Amino acid sequence: MKRTFKTISLAVLILVTVFTLNVYGLTYEAKNHYELESVILEQMGNYNPDFNIKYTGSLDNIEEVLKNMVDKDIYLKSNISEVYWDLSGTKTVSYINVKVTYILTAEERIKADRIIDGILADIIKPYMNNHEKAKAVHDYIVLNGKYDENKIYYSDYDLLTEGISVCNGYALLTYNMLNMLNIPVKLISGTGAGEAHIWNMVKLGDYWFHLDTTWNDPLPDIGTVSYSYYMLTEKEITKDHTIDENIELPKSTKIYYDYLKELSYEKLLAETGLDMYNVENTAKDETQLINILKRKIMHRPLSISVRFDKSISQDSLANAMSKLAVNTYISQIGYSPITSDTTGEYKVLNLFIKYRETPEKLVIEFGRNVYNIATEVKFNVYAMYGNKKVNITNDVLLYPYDTNKIDISKGTLKFKEAGNYNLLFEFQGLRESISITGLNSNAFNYITNKKPDNNINVKVYDQYVDFTSVNQWPFIENGRTMVPLRAVFEVLNCNVKWEESSKSAVVEYGSTKIIIPANSTTAYINGKANSLDVPAKLVNDRIMIPLRFVSEAIEKTVIWNDADKTVLIY
Repeated sequence: MKRTFKTISLAVLILVTVFTLNVYGLTYEAKNHYELESVILEQMGNYNPDFNIKYTGSLDNIEEVLKNMVDKDIYLKSNISEVYWDLSGTKTVSYINVKVTYILTAEERIKADRIIDGILADIIKPYMNNHEKAKAVHDYIVLNGKYDENKIYYSDYDLLTEGISVCNGYALLTYNMLNMLNIPVKLISGTGAGEAHIWNMVKLGDYWFHLDTTWNDPLPDIGTVSYSYYMLTEKEITKDHTIDENIELPKSTKIYYDYLKELSYEKLLAETGLDMYNVENTAKDETQLINILKRKIMHRPLSISVRFDKSISQDSLANAMSKLAVNTYISQIGYSPITSDTTGEYKVLNLFIKYRETPEKLVIEFGRNVYNIATEVKFNVYAMYGNKKVNITNDVLLYPYDTNKIDISKGTLKFKEAGNYNLLFEFQGLRESISITGLNSNAFNYITNKKPDNNINVKVYDQYVDFTSVNQWPFIENGRTMVPLRAVFEVLNCNVKWEESSKSAVVEYGSTKIIIPANSTTAYINGKANSLDVPAKLVNDRIMIPLRFVSEAIEKTVIWNDADKTVLIY
């Protein structure tokens, strides 16, 4: 198992003598313990290796105070290898010289943050919710990191540049990446299986969960991801982790499987293997276990998670796994130690699969990205092995989708409801996503593949909006793009209408209701007043509304492409 934590060594020398220390460079001042802590933490946060403090406060318990300053900040503590304090002076005026050895330099911190920015720009998509963002970060770290069994590399900078670190680097990178995404995250210190260890807590929605990216990266590194320590409760994580006693933590009692079920996040359940808690993925006997494994291997995943009854013997497990091994395209099957599920009623089998031949990429072929919902959509998925193109439409894993809104079977998609759907396909660890939008007939008639000949254009889901039928094109007023209400927002699958009695445009999208009175600088989102730079107005009998305000109110991403004079909406 991977586990280590770089501890801090403290050397404190207290000399109550006449001040003789030569102070070089800038000297900071502090009059009490609070100010002293503030100065020290600020300088350490700036990776200052050597700084001086003129201190006029109490020396009572100063050694303990200095030590606790670092110990109480786990992030700071995780970035430091050694701290030395040299205190001298009189009882009324003391001078503290602090020397710090960090696990990385200030320049490396800046470089690491720039690398993180680039990674996030690549792996985070506009449509992702926080659950999907957290998983994308987790998967990137596990797939691109290697645990340093020699315990030489300790920082997230090492993990980013060398691809190797101990748990300290894994946890720091998780912390810094999620923090940049504004997802609440904490560092947790303690032990794992009896040895010093560090991991994270992550807040998703209203709940906190424990996340250990280090222990989700199997040893030896086989290029796959485990979710055994993904978004656990305190009860689950403390089966083999202990938390340091001096740490105050938020409650963590929500079972992640239950939470994803409540949110109807079926795709995430499949991606994390938590769908093993579904009845169809729970084996009561050897025959059921064999059938589940056969069904799951069809999609050639890199890992398989199955729940099974405690009555199933080790010989039965071995027999079930041997049934997989007869597939000639499999080169290796490994498995992690058998564990109990969260209920304690079943055991969990986690398999890791290697294949003899792995495709270079997946190619998904749809005719277009936006369809009339009355259209039956045909598509194909191919695995590319060099120049060889293999149709895997019936074998590729398509992550679960809302069957109340779309129906997909054997390369055919049928819309039940208008909307934008992000579909994710997986085969042998390769993933490819595609966004498909279904519009009602009226909205579909507004879009075109060809760029209209107009000074200002609007592009929704990579399709241009054609305003010919409404005979009113967008224009810019006081720096804001004004667009005809219906032509744009019906394409965004909103319900739109004009209320003549109140002279107001009304836009409804899910639970969001926006009311925009004509010629008013005030609009209302679910009853709350919001100021407008430019009021809605009637032009040629068309209600023109500020595009960005309404788009962002329904949580769409709006980008202005100055070169093409086109507004992009996703």
